[in-house]
Amino acid sequence: MKLEDFRGDWALVTGASSGIGAEFCRQLASAGVNLVMVARRKPLLDDLSASLTRQFGIKTLVLRIDLSDHGSASLVKAATTQASIRIRVLINNAAFGPWGSFEKTSVQTYERMLQLITATPVSLCHLYLDDLSSFPNSTVINLSSPAALQPVPYKAVYSGAKSCLHNFSLALHGEWQSRGILVQTLLPGPTATELDHIGGAYTSELGEERRPTSEIVTKSLSALHTGAPFVTTNKGTYKQRLFAGIAPHKMIIREVKRMFQAPPGR
Repeated sequence: MKLEDFRGDWALVTGASSGIGAEFCRQLASAGVNLVMVARRKPLLDDLSASLTRQFGIKTLVLRIDLSDHGSASLVKAATTQASIRIRVLINNAAFGPWGSFEKTSVQTYERMLQLITATPVSLCHLYLDDLSSFPNSTVINLSSPAALQPVPYKAVYSGAKSCLHNFSLALHGEWQSRGILVQTLLPGPTATELDHIGGAYTSELGEERRPTSEIVTKSLSALHTGAPFVTTNKGTYKQRLFAGIAPHKMIIREVKRMFQAPPGR
């Protein structure tokens, strides 16, 4: 499976207004792939859509839908069905995650975050199975996180939600590969997006280095031809997985807590 195989077909990208989602849109458009672009900030979507349409001559469908709402996946599917669009590439990218002590964030925010990171991607995979199966080959790319590989105190709900998506995605790869559907779990390292700013990130042992979104997306799309179930751009992933797999839970929790310790009041 190669990116050029999708020329003239449709990709659906969530969280498409900025960051990794917007970069997926740019690189897919440059390969001649039409785009369904989903996010909350319609002005940003409209600007990106106009730019990509003008530059690459692709078709776009812009959907202002809040994917943290219950039932939002069905609204997306209804819109593409009405537009007679069949999705060949599904990219579940949208996410947010607050930093700080568990009790400092409202339960309503956590409920919306769990919907966005776990429930909506599961629903979209289910709703678009018929579309994906109608092609000789197709792909789903689910965005994981280093936070999925072990518990992260002070990002407890985010790490739990990403763990759910991570394992769901890898399991679905095993179920769907015989259908000609490649499910790729993409785990980027720290990336230059709005995620930290929106989540209220503070100084931690995670460090300040952030990789460009172009690097993440290029590696993901370049790996399609390998059929790999797991793609990472995080150089420390192997050590992180080894540590999480063999160290005592008490040690894992203590060390990660130290890395992400919240400042007073957070």
